[in-house]
Amino acid sequence: MGTSGPTRGPGKTAGAQGKNLSPAQGAQQAEQRLGKPCYHAGQKVPGIYACVTCQFRINNRGTLPACPDCGEIIWAYMGDGPRPVPEGETAPAQATEAPPAAATEEQVTLEPTVQEPVKVEEGIKLEP
Repeated sequence: MGTSGPTRGPGKTAGAQGKNLSPAQGAQQAEQRLGKPCYHAGQKVPGIYACVTCQFRINNRGTLPACPDCGEIIWAYMGDGPRPVPEGETAPAQATEAPPAAATEEQVTLEPTVQEPVKVEEGIKLEP
């Protein structure tokens, strides 16, 4: 007996078949592919998530489970706002430096620029 399509089971994403990836690596690859923050089963992170394989959605309040529909363990964060930080992890360091302030000078004389006089013409059609 053959199967008509690719076989998926817990932790096997469509892009990760045939590769031995850790759950964290699978979440990283899914994040690069989808452009959304991704997490794996076992991480404690609240929010609304969608399974990366079958799009089953959950409102998670505790530890992320395996998808009840397909068994996938990678979830994409679907909420708005800042990226959630899983419990027990720290947020990545953000650049806290302010951009350099513009240089200011006092008592600077600005020279007027020489401009050509403006020529006004009437009766010109702009459309062909």
